[in-house]
Amino acid sequence: MLDSLKSVRWLRVALFYGLALGWACLVTAGLYLVRQRDLSSTGVTTLAQVVLAVLYMPAPAAAAVLMRRLDHRPLRIRASFTGVGGKLARVAPLVAAFVVVTMLGMIVASWLAGNVLGISGAGKLVFDVDDLVANILVNRPSMDAQAVAGLVAATPPMWGLAGITAVEAIIAALTVNALFAFGEEFGWRGWLADELRPLGAVRANLVTALLWGLWHAPIILLGYNYGGSRLGVAFMVVLCVPLAFVLWRARELTGTLYAPAAVHGAFNAFAGFFLLVLVDPNPLLAAPVGLVGAGVLGVVAVLLWLVPIKRTG
Repeated sequence: MLDSLKSVRWLRVALFYGLALGWACLVTAGLYLVRQRDLSSTGVTTLAQVVLAVLYMPAPAAAAVLMRRLDHRPLRIRASFTGVGGKLARVAPLVAAFVVVTMLGMIVASWLAGNVLGISGAGKLVFDVDDLVANILVNRPSMDAQAVAGLVAATPPMWGLAGITAVEAIIAALTVNALFAFGEEFGWRGWLADELRPLGAVRANLVTALLWGLWHAPIILLGYNYGGSRLGVAFMVVLCVPLAFVLWRARELTGTLYAPAAVHGAFNAFAGFFLLVLVDPNPLLAAPVGLVGAGVLGVVAVLLWLVPIKRTG
């Protein structure tokens, strides 16, 4: 174990992380100064969403690029998307399976925790159109009668909404969401994963999860994901543990960084579904980012580890 620890260039890791976290802090400070101080699901503005996607998420990739320059290594960004057709054939089934299994797992776990066991904070899963519309209107109280009637007509039952969300999540994950998530994955599952490889998969992913979770701290303290809870940062680290294993395994199974970027993008794409179908959820506990979601992701990580690695191409 000591030999593996010595094999890691910890000063390089610290510099990489300092660059990624420092840039994240600067971006968040900028949001704060322009009065974008509520990043909760009900308060985040379009401006804040654009800033997070365009400036915050790419910070790990930018840090990784600088580290590769310091080591005089090729960037290899283009290689992650070269031969997209072949990569898509490997990545698309993985993304589709992840979306279906994870969404279904979180739906069932939420129903058991909230509807059956009545655990406070897990959220009660609603199934019919009237309940779904009522839940949506909690966050849109200013809608007039005509708009509400249109919402009722356009809203399917929960299972229909889940199916639509799953299809949209898969398409988004393989396209635009993968591009945005690549800004993180080139750093975490790319440069950092390679640097920590001497530690072995388990220890490397635990270290990555800790660093990755804490990297979210600046925006979580402004309400992102956990509504401003002081415990939000700790719960983000808990969520990042199974998700780090899922994303790392996605790269190992496919041999491309496009896979973890797409799976990451898929999770981002369907996360909002649970805001629509859960009544009175506590984000620290409820799916998708609370303990219920983390537990399901843990099961998904175990299932992925049971899939044998068979590289192609």
